[in-house]
Amino acid sequence: MKPNSTHCIKNGLILLSTTLFINSAYASNGLVPWVEKIREGIPPWMENWLGLLGFVLLGFISVKIFRNYLTDFLLQFIQRHSIVLTELNKQKILFPLSCVVFFGIIIAGIGVLSFPEKTASILLRGSYVAFTLGVVTFFFHIVDVVSLYMEKWALKTENKFDDILVPLIRKTTRFLVVVIGIVLIGNSLTIDMKSIIAGLGIGGIAFALAAKDTLSNIFGSLTVLVDRPFHIGDWVVIGGETEGNVEDVGLRSTRIRTFYDSIVTVPNGQLTNVVIDNFGQRKYRRYRTNVSVEYSTPPEKVEAFCEGIRQLIIKHKWTRKDYFHVYLNELGASSLDILVYVFWLVPDWSTELQERHRLLLDILRLGKEMDIEFAFPTQTLHMFNEEKKELNIDSSLKEDIPPHLYGLSKATNITAKPLTTSGPRSGNINEKVEKEEISL
Repeated sequence: MKPNSTHCIKNGLILLSTTLFINSAYASNGLVPWVEKIREGIPPWMENWLGLLGFVLLGFISVKIFRNYLTDFLLQFIQRHSIVLTELNKQKILFPLSCVVFFGIIIAGIGVLSFPEKTASILLRGSYVAFTLGVVTFFFHIVDVVSLYMEKWALKTENKFDDILVPLIRKTTRFLVVVIGIVLIGNSLTIDMKSIIAGLGIGGIAFALAAKDTLSNIFGSLTVLVDRPFHIGDWVVIGGETEGNVEDVGLRSTRIRTFYDSIVTVPNGQLTNVVIDNFGQRKYRRYRTNVSVEYSTPPEKVEAFCEGIRQLIIKHKWTRKDYFHVYLNELGASSLDILVYVFWLVPDWSTELQERHRLLLDILRLGKEMDIEFAFPTQTLHMFNEEKKELNIDSSLKEDIPPHLYGLSKATNITAKPLTTSGPRSGNINEKVEKEEISL
């Protein structure tokens, strides 16, 4: 099979550029005669460019070898520290390092070759810029890899302060890497960075006024770090308006994931001037509801039902045992309303819903066991009757007895004492109740 002409030309250029590269790199005067013959047929201005092409080929070969070794090292590091990296993240690390190796060889080659001063200066500046970009990009993505390791370490600690600190360190470090990279690129392009810095110093007052909000947000983030009004994942209400779970705390703002699954961005500068209600720091979760029973329920059965609910709360695994209330609280329009006031010792809202569900079902089962009829809103309609009926009035009221004396006489045998209640709560079935006597 006849070799392809393009392939032959490519091999010839590689051989020619490699020969000139060896001659330029080592400045050898004892080259073999065939090399001298090749050089005699090449214009002087082309020798340096072909030599540079040789360095380019050397750079590609070095990058290939370097990537293989670096890939193996990176895989070992990932497995050792159990860091999960996608293929895209691996390439984000390998590509800038390959650029560093490649342009490092190019910079060395330009220094060896005999380019004219102006040409060498242009090539060096471009190579230095590319080299610096590679270094900055590499460290920029290395910060992300280290942050992944730090986040994994932070999850093992009980202190949630680490969850806020790690993202702030990552963002601050990336910002510093970019700033340093800009300064290095400016130096590579022979830009007088001192004059720029001096100009910033002169215009510092104007800059401070323009960046007042930005500086306020940065100080606000420092306040969040020092004062710790919330942690990542806490349920907060900020300023009485923004409500949700804290998702991220940055240098400029804090992101809140609302219960509508939207993201609200709150500038950190505002966090120092508003009230933050942190529901995530609650030790207990309060629950209050009314259990309505029919008016036909006897008072003794109402009290027995209340005591049964108290015992359910005591036996429940996740309730606070030292503080709860179960009392007949309201005489409603169509029902007797029993207040159930209880606190949950649970880690999250999902568990609270599960245990609330369980307690309410137990109350329904208790009501069924005691033949309690639960009430619902009703209305009684009285039909108009033209016939005049005599009112059913107690005979004692017909004897001109003052109403207040009549009420006192009826209340004489009634004592306002619950069956098992002596304090602000009832949870102990063995507690003794002192008998109270009311003398009228």
